[in-house]
Parts: sequence; structure tokens; C-alpha cells
Amino acid sequence: MKYLALTKPTLTKKMTAIAMAFIFATGASFANEIKLAMNGKDDVASNAEAAYAHGFSDSIASLGSKVIIFPSNSIGNEKERLGQVSQGLIQVNLATSSTPISMSPFMRGVTLPFLFNGVDEFDKVMANSDLVERINRDLVPNGVRLMGFNMSGLDAGMHNTNLPVTKLLDMSELRMRAMNASQVKFYSALGASSTIVSWAEVANALQTGIAQGYMNAPNSSIRTGHTQFLKHFTNMAIFPPARPILVSEDWYAGLSTSERANVDAANSAGIAANRAWLVDWADKISIKFSEAGVTVSDLDAGERKKFEAAAASTYAELLSPETLETYKQAIATVRK
Repeated sequence: MKYLALTKPTLTKKMTAIAMAFIFATGASFANEIKLAMNGKDDVASNAEAAYAHGFSDSIASLGSKVIIFPSNSIGNEKERLGQVSQGLIQVNLATSSTPISMSPFMRGVTLPFLFNGVDEFDKVMANSDLVERINRDLVPNGVRLMGFNMSGLDAGMHNTNLPVTKLLDMSELRMRAMNASQVKFYSALGASSTIVSWAEVANALQTGIAQGYMNAPNSSIRTGHTQFLKHFTNMAIFPPARPILVSEDWYAGLSTSERANVDAANSAGIAANRAWLVDWADKISIKFSEAGVTVSDLDAGERKKFEAAAASTYAELLSPETLETYKQAIATVRK
């Protein structure tokens, strides 16, 4: 039984009647038209997600097919889009890592802070292990297939309004925005207080002092305009901001061999465009932060190990010992 049979989504109010009619009316051939949805803006200049979307789209277009991009949650929020891709209403969905965890708790390992040493290591681990295959054992029976990971930006660091964070003890002076209860426990382990705030309310929380910072990719505060409040950023490589690329399993399985090869090639092109975006932004980020009046700091010598140890104390609440060991072994293999 597929996931949607258990939790059929209610379509978001943001989805207009016209958009809905369009989606159901354009159930064209798998080969001729592909619907791709994401939560970010369709702006390659500022959004790494859009770089993937257009890399994928350009590749498909060169083969005679067409991709329709639905940005900014225009056809549903994260949970609703997961339902739509499971049903085959959309073919490709760029999701948050937390969304498919409802189907695959094993995938939670992707989100653990300080487990991976950045995007490059993450990519090597995924390429040289069976972690994607293991996640798909859970996702495929629910009508969803993981095709790889799209990065929403550069390696995540710590943004805050108050002070340069260079050591673990500095965290005790901050009240951070948490995404969920797991992040509350993470911040507590680091010695910081926190409060759960939805992403839509973050700007207000920062402005009013309800929250004083968050962990995210460095480009996130620039893209959202949060740099008017967040005047400090610390490079920590907390986690690679990996967003799963999900496709409809019924759709993908129904493609011909050549069509599936084309989709695979387009996915590779999208990932390559996304990683090229990261390289380009790595050269620009210091300038953009300077223009926004943001101070950029690095951790003092030996402090990252302290952050890693503090974060590791929360892993047992998120993963079984067997799953955590699977991830650690995969990482150890590429670190040899």
C-alpha cells in the first residue's frame, strides 16, 4: 500500500484552481512533458535549487522533451508535494531532507550535524556506498524514488545577530531558531537555548529578538534578506544542505529504456549545474557578506572537535545504533 493511501494530502490554498486544472489536464506522455516542483524561487542567480532545475530542464529540452518548473511551493508545501509525486501528479520534486523521513527513517542520517565534512565528502560517500539504494528500499514501495541530492547552498554554518562565534562556549549567549524538537535538543547540547519557529516567521523572530540566529547555508541569509538582522556568520561545515531529488516511481518505472536513460542523464546534468553553482558562489560569498555588513568568522583551533562531540551526543535519539554504524562505515571508507 502506498503512502498516499494512508495520508492523502489536502492541497494547499496557494494552489489556484487554474494551476490544479493545468496539472491534471497536462497528463501528457512521460517522454514529452515533465513537471518539476520545488520550494525556492526560479532564480538561478540566487537559488542553487534553480540551478539544478534548469540544468535538468536544458538537458531534457535537448532531447526533445519539456520540463515545466513550479517554484516557490506554487503547487503545494513539502508534505503536499511528497504526496503529489507519490501519486504521479508531478514527476520530479526537490524536497527537504526531513520530508521523506516519514517514509524512510534511515534517511535521517543525511541530516545529522557534523557527521559529514562538507559537500565534497558527502558526494563521495553517496557515490561509493549503497546508502541511496538503502533509502530507496523504503521509498520505492511508497511510490517515490531518490535520484540523488541537490544542494540548497554551500556548507551550512551558524548565522546570528549578536557576536562572532569562534568557540563552543559562545553558543551559551545565543537563542537560536530551531526547525523542530530534534534541533532544540541539538542546540541544548551545544549550550544554546532555542525556540521552534517556522521558516515563514524567521524574519519576524529575528527582528523582534525571539530568535537570534539559525544554522543554514551562507547564501540563505543573503537570498532571504536576513542579513539586515544577521550580522555574523561562522564557517563550520555543520552539514551539507542536501535536498533529495525525488521522482514518481510509477512514472519512472513506466519509462522506456531510452527514456529512463534520458532522465538519468538530465538528473546528472542538473546535479552538475548545482555543484557548479556552489563553486561560483564560493568565490562570491565573501564579497556579498561584506557588502551586507556581515562579519565572517572561523572556529578557533580545536573547537570543531568540541562541536562534533556535542552534536554526537544527540545522534542516539535520532538513529538506531545499526543505522548510525552504517553511515559511519560509509564515511570511514572514503576517509581512508
